[in-house]
Amino acid sequence: MSLFLRSSGLGSLSAAVFLLAQSLAAVAAPVQGPEWVFANDPPEAQRSVQFSGGGRLIGFSGCNPFSGPYELTQDGLTIGEVVATRRDCSQEAMDRETELFRILNLVRSAEASQSELVLKAADGTPLANLARRSQR
Repeated sequence: MSLFLRSSGLGSLSAAVFLLAQSLAAVAAPVQGPEWVFANDPPEAQRSVQFSGGGRLIGFSGCNPFSGPYELTQDGLTIGEVVATRRDCSQEAMDRETELFRILNLVRSAEASQSELVLKAADGTPLANLARRSQR
């Protein structure tokens, strides 16, 4: 009887791990892959982010290309130190770049659908609403 209970407990643990993995995959799937853009930016300086499946973030700040690491877990989304080229741009574009890097530094979670990505702070406050870039 004792042996049955132990194996039964392992089965429950395996099922829980499997369900957790499925939940993480469901959250990760909409976030990873597509290019997400700030829809209200001017077309020539539209900021974008893209989360690769390998834990790498790439994007365009409206002024410079950038990249950095990220981690998506059951506890949320964290973005590591972002590095960017240092091209000189208009003050407006540089201000948008500064704002984007500030947002990325504060992100602790994300909510995604097929068409929208909401980046959130640790307290759940929305930091930015991004739209999925349509296929050209």
